[in-house]
Amino acid sequence: MRRILVAGGTGFLGRAFARGLVRRGARVVVLTRFPDRAAGLGLPVDYVRGDVRRPDTLGPAMRGVDTAVLCVQFPGYPVEAPARGRTFMEVDARGTAALVEAAVEGGVRKLVYVSGVGADPDAARIWYRAKGLAEASVKESGLAHAIVRPSWVYGPEDRSLNRFVTLIGAVPFFFPQLGRGCGRITPIHADDLAGLVCEVTLGTAGDGLTLEAGGPEVLTLDEVVRTAMRVLGRPKPILHLPLPLAKLGAALLELLPGQLLSRDAVDFVTQDGVADSRVVRDRFPSFDPRAVGPGLEAYLSGS
Repeated sequence: MRRILVAGGTGFLGRAFARGLVRRGARVVVLTRFPDRAAGLGLPVDYVRGDVRRPDTLGPAMRGVDTAVLCVQFPGYPVEAPARGRTFMEVDARGTAALVEAAVEGGVRKLVYVSGVGADPDAARIWYRAKGLAEASVKESGLAHAIVRPSWVYGPEDRSLNRFVTLIGAVPFFFPQLGRGCGRITPIHADDLAGLVCEVTLGTAGDGLTLEAGGPEVLTLDEVVRTAMRVLGRPKPILHLPLPLAKLGAALLELLPGQLLSRDAVDFVTQDGVADSRVVRDRFPSFDPRAVGPGLEAYLSGS
């Protein structure tokens, strides 16, 4: 049985990948800083201790690994906490580079890096630049590899669409939307993305490719909110908060503990993220992600 390591396997996406790989018969080991704490997640996996900010801890984790799925994120993502080492450059860029180096030294055969639409090492935005640098580390490793760039990912355990759901229920007369709500995205359910990542990991159809992956609809953020309102049966007006005002509030929240919000995070959550999935559909004909409405209905109903 192939031994597959998921770095970032305790996070929202990593858990979906780990469960999908186990269902397909893989032996999965999850890299985590806190194995004892992670055991409480109930995943049918083994755990190994490692911290991407401490490269010396990564070598032992890579021993006996055939393929490594790299999807590390820092706690509180996308709100950075530089004083605690929780930044895009520290975790996404340098952390992934450290994982790649350990994988090469440990004899890993293949890498699968879960990046994001827009990744570019020369980008102005730090999150795009960090993921672009991480992609470069993977491509330059000399190992078999594939890169998956998802659009906006949602699901029962996410912190994005579920925040919308919470606000729809908690705010009585309107929905507070950051900015104009015109950012265009192609939302993809976590299980649909996990299905693709598992196929890429266990097969060879994606090797050497950069694969953008999104759902079947191009929606604005306002359209996503209205879809959620329809599913919940809670229609209400959307109140758009001007970005300068939103960033002023975020600047104040940056001063408080807890990574509540930041000015950069405002830009992050209001940006475009449209995936071009043509290569994925060509290489993986079974890729058929669900629309947001049915996806949201399924997990809100518990089915």
